[in-house]
Amino acid sequence: MIRHFCVLFFAACGLWTAMVTLFFAACSGGGSSGGEEQHGGSAKLMLGRLQIPLFDSISVHVSAANMENMHLSAKSESDNLKIDGIPLGENRKFEVKVYADKGKQILKGEATADIAVNKTVSIPIALTALYGFLRLEIPLGLANSENIHSGTLFLDSLQLQMQIENGKGIFNTGALPLNQTFALRIELKDSNGSILFFGEKQIKVSAIQQVETMQLHSTKGSAILELEASSIEPLQILAILPKSKSRVPENYGDLFFTEIFADPKTNGEPFEYMEIYNATLDTLELSECRISQLKMPEGLILPPMEFLFFGRDSVENTDFAYESFALTNNGFIISFYCGNSLIDSLSTKDTDNPFPIARGKAMQLPLSNFMNRNSGNSWCFGFSPKQDASCP
Repeated sequence: MIRHFCVLFFAACGLWTAMVTLFFAACSGGGSSGGEEQHGGSAKLMLGRLQIPLFDSISVHVSAANMENMHLSAKSESDNLKIDGIPLGENRKFEVKVYADKGKQILKGEATADIAVNKTVSIPIALTALYGFLRLEIPLGLANSENIHSGTLFLDSLQLQMQIENGKGIFNTGALPLNQTFALRIELKDSNGSILFFGEKQIKVSAIQQVETMQLHSTKGSAILELEASSIEPLQILAILPKSKSRVPENYGDLFFTEIFADPKTNGEPFEYMEIYNATLDTLELSECRISQLKMPEGLILPPMEFLFFGRDSVENTDFAYESFALTNNGFIISFYCGNSLIDSLSTKDTDNPFPIARGKAMQLPLSNFMNRNSGNSWCFGFSPKQDASCP
């Protein structure tokens, strides 16, 4: 069984060690003691959910000196692979290969195991990465105040067009060779095709975590484009426009609520949570902010176009936990203040336009509905912490 075989976009690193676990079971058939017929063993690989850009397929090759080679391939990221009829014996070699981007082998790994009667074997496989991917994000703001209409990423001879999704400009590349240096250039244009911002840099997709800076030029002068790269996921680059700064929220709508769980089904208040979203191009400092008597922690910041997920002490994977605040189950009014400034407010008590409130269900707001977030029709049931929601 393969477990924890997950990467959000593919890890751009030299050696990616995942716990790829295979369970092998073998059985024997009936017969006399002198001529017992033994059926082949089986191996079942539970893949979970692979998340690899441009995924193609997975193949598993089984071989040994005293058996005929076996091969299995799956085209779906969510398939469970089962190999039946593996001859019993020692040193069965299992080779796993993952393909993406029109047939490129991007991951490989192998292990050996003995297949014996009525025995289960669990082994880990270290997967070696052969290619990486690059993802570049540019926070534009939901209002796109800089009026950026399009963008182009030049990577050596490769050209990619920018996709604009919920206030972000996004570039995703195909598979890129590891440890190779590329000449990167970015151009951001207005609706007339005139270049507003551009910059260039030499980059390398490698196993080394790195933070880079890049000089961005514009018709308004010059600014710094900050690049943040991580080797855990693909090389991720965050491009910050020149007007971005760090500040306390001061305007209504600088941030707003995107997900609220007011009435957990079991154990009540300890499982409540909330989520807010920074809709600006600035890094927001939240130490001076509060929701009623719930004060934000000291030193808390929220980067541009990012989510903040926080909840009661029993909620896992929160950015911070709290204990002294509880939401009303049957309709509530909730407000976010920074100093004396009201930054967002939400009332779910409108009976003419009811919000989706029910025991054991959270309500969520897709970012595309942010202009109508005070309407119950803009929300739906769901669970999507730290990512954009999707309603039916």
